Amino acid sequence: MVIIYASNTGNTEKYAKILQEDLNIPAYPISNVPDVHKGGDAIYLGWVMAGNVVGYKKISKMCNVKCVIAVGMTPESPEMTETTRKNIGAGPETAVFYVQGGYDAKKLKGANKMIMKVVEPTIRKRFEGMSEEEKNENPTYKMLNGGYSVVSEEHLADVLAWAVENGLKGKKA
Repeated sequence: MVIIYASNTGNTEKYAKILQEDLNIPAYPISNVPDVHKGGDAIYLGWVMAGNVVGYKKISKMCNVKCVIAVGMTPESPEMTETTRKNIGAGPETAVFYVQGGYDAKKLKGANKMIMKVVEPTIRKRFEGMSEEEKNENPTYKMLNGGYSVVSEEHLADVLAWAVENGLKGKKA
């Protein structure tokens, strides 16, 4: 088993590194997967863009993806997990998790920067009608206003439980 990830602003990479440490298995960016791991079992982490997990199609052709972890701006929920499963077309044999990560517009480049300039106003509408205190306590609002990350091992608790159930015996699993 190997961990493979695609990260845009660093949050997905941070989750991959946490899993690498906790499970004691190697982690590689999708652009640098050693040949020895191609065709083997993998845990894949990718950031969410327009409801899809970036890199999932590519990695699903390269490896036997046992687990997908989607990292996005929205808080975790069963609905987000099911939407992710549906959007990527993962079968029941693939574990799918959605975790909240982070966002920092200053770290975006090229097309992603332009896309988010269009998308950000739509996300900001979610906060209309909230008090300033409510807005300032909301992680997604913080992400939009200067960059913010909620990446932590706590968000991976369900993933680590899945790993234990599937025989991955790392340092913490």
